[in-house]
Amino acid sequence: MTNALGGVVGADAISGRQFVRHVDSAVAGLGGRVEWHSGHWVAEISLGPVRRFVIGYAFPLNNVASAKVADDKVATSVVLGRAGVERVEHHLLRPGWGGSPEVDWLRELPVVVKPNVGSAGRGVHRARTLDELDKALAELVPDYPALAWSPFLDVTDEYRTVFLDGEMLLAFRKVRTNPDEWRHNLHHGAVPVVCTDQSEVDRLAALGRGAMAALGLRFATVDIVGTPGGDRVLEVNSGVCLERFGKHSPDGERRAREVYARAVAASLASTEG
Repeated sequence: MTNALGGVVGADAISGRQFVRHVDSAVAGLGGRVEWHSGHWVAEISLGPVRRFVIGYAFPLNNVASAKVADDKVATSVVLGRAGVERVEHHLLRPGWGGSPEVDWLRELPVVVKPNVGSAGRGVHRARTLDELDKALAELVPDYPALAWSPFLDVTDEYRTVFLDGEMLLAFRKVRTNPDEWRHNLHHGAVPVVCTDQSEVDRLAALGRGAMAALGLRFATVDIVGTPGGDRVLEVNSGVCLERFGKHSPDGERRAREVYARAVAASLASTEG
């Protein structure tokens, strides 16, 4: 089976997600019903006359167009830039297509090259030389029709924040444990540390809230990086995946369950759709 991000996922992995238990628990707590389809990849949730779908990690809370913009790294960069939200600039790269602008790579290197749509650090490459860039493109081009590139920044910290209707429900720092790994993704071995310092929480909330408003989103994650030049939005995901975060510790599972409970309640309270 192919998931919402284009990756192949086994049925056992899908049905075994903590997410499935969290949705079941949240709907039951409201007195509603859940019916799972496609090997627990699609949930049909209902409460009285209200009936909604959840697919993958995407809830029926965001405008479809806003969600598509958020999941497109270049589109997100453009919209946030227009709105004056500090972000890591991403540029479109489509090798072999006439619409891609010429890039002076010797001037731009080092850069990060990645799929324009994707998450969890999959397919993300750092290119410090033209040879590294050629190798990255050779690996990515056959599988992805559109790529994004951004400057390689000196990232001191990376955070994931979760927002619902302007409220930051969760913020955690991704701490690298392998000194040879430059990426901060939990998928690549980083561990989550929940943010508790109030000044840090307030700073992240302000930047993330601005990104959510600019994109017209209700429920999403905003990834933020700390750099010598200040905090910047790295990317936004309309599908809220907290699977690795939740599996890291009992407290993480509790916090993920609370986030999804809020999302389920908002979905079933919605009068839209």
